[in-house]
Amino acid sequence: MNRLVSFLWILAVSTLLVWITRIYNLLNDNEISSGERIWSVLVACIFLLAAAAVVKVLMGSWRDRNILNSRLVPAFCIWTVTFWIVRSVGILIAEHDAGFKIVHACIAIVFILLALVVNRLKTIVSNI
Repeated sequence: MNRLVSFLWILAVSTLLVWITRIYNLLNDNEISSGERIWSVLVACIFLLAAAAVVKVLMGSWRDRNILNSRLVPAFCIWTVTFWIVRSVGILIAEHDAGFKIVHACIAIVFILLALVVNRLKTIVSNI
């Protein structure tokens, strides 16, 4: 259970950091359209709300029981994996610099692996 909680903290906090940074960058980028900015902020807000909900579960007084019974954790993991797979394909086929593609591919790999580890640990712990 301790490993699950540790990895869940890492996933939630890193998600918060990445998407807060994304919103900051969006608000300071004058080269994107309003529609693209709105869509990107909406996606970032979904990630922020989900990560904040996970942090709330982690900080609650019934943390262990809530993590085991919560469908939030697998939903957060599925959303994370799905988003990063779809977004990675979009980034790789779009016309971006090689550095941009490499950085975002690395971010995607890290988040996908973290989400898969968290989901697997939750499954193992829930079946004990």
